Amino acid sequence: MFKINNENGYPINEKLLQKASKALCKIVGQKSKKFYAILNFVDKEKIQELNKEYRQKDKPTDVISFRMLENGLQNKINKKNYPYDYDRDEKKVFIGEVYICYDVAVSQSEEYGHSIDREVCFLAVHGLLHLLGLDHEAEFERAIMFDLQDKTMEKIKLGR
Repeated sequence: MFKINNENGYPINEKLLQKASKALCKIVGQKSKKFYAILNFVDKEKIQELNKEYRQKDKPTDVISFRMLENGLQNKINKKNYPYDYDRDEKKVFIGEVYICYDVAVSQSEEYGHSIDREVCFLAVHGLLHLLGLDHEAEFERAIMFDLQDKTMEKIKLGR
């Protein structure tokens, strides 16, 4: 489900990230074999640059998502429903990219008192939910999004 880009060689658990993405897909009723997202691990400088350019916030952040699809949770993600986003080489629908700042993830894992694996998986799940169309600006969407995050993390045994 995730194609991982880790050019800086951060010590991430790719198997756990794939497990988290599959767990989330199962919870929201999507087939993880039908689509993919690119998961990029970057440093503070890169995430700050993206945050400034696309969100007009000149500071590092933990995760940024760039969604390709509309209504990802309302429609089954497949070639039939998203023919223009279908990647013929991958034989899957491309739903977007997630950028995680590994340095911020390390700081947050220390601040919250849990493992870096948990923090990175949480951020990946959070980013994937954005790619599927959820946001946390409105209170009702925030509640849905946070509930799905919690269920996914519990399912992979990395709950709070």
